[in-house]
Amino acid sequence: MLTARGDAMDVDVVVGLECGADDYVVKPVEPRVLDARVKTILRRTTPAQRTTRRIGDLEIDSTALVVTKGGTELVLTATELRLLVEFADHTGQVLSRQTLLQRVWDYGYTGDTRLVDAAVSRLRAKIEPDPGNPTVLRTVRGLGYRLVTP
Repeated sequence: MLTARGDAMDVDVVVGLECGADDYVVKPVEPRVLDARVKTILRRTTPAQRTTRRIGDLEIDSTALVVTKGGTELVLTATELRLLVEFADHTGQVLSRQTLLQRVWDYGYTGDTRLVDAAVSRLRAKIEPDPGNPTVLRTVRGLGYRLVTP
């Protein structure tokens, strides 16, 4: 907040900041000081570093939403991409079908979880060397699925 109110009282500053201002600057202000204040705020709002994970020959860039296998970009549906990113965020952990329904599909659905099984099957066809014998995205019988790193 940049104000011409040179007689700003502490209460004015507090109200301005509580209303959502990141800073409270009273004119006149030195341009270099204003520039420095703006830059500090921009540093706080700069997007996070790119998050890239490598799992075998898969490279998952969850910031750019790009997945490559052996250097070739894979064509994944939005659901397959969300599913793979969810597994990558929890590598080594068993994720139940119910958990995946909630996190990937945003369903509070407690019925048939074959939807998850079908999506995992389609994803395996794209990321596994041998989808019939999965080594990356493994089934944990009776519990769910786990993404493993070689």
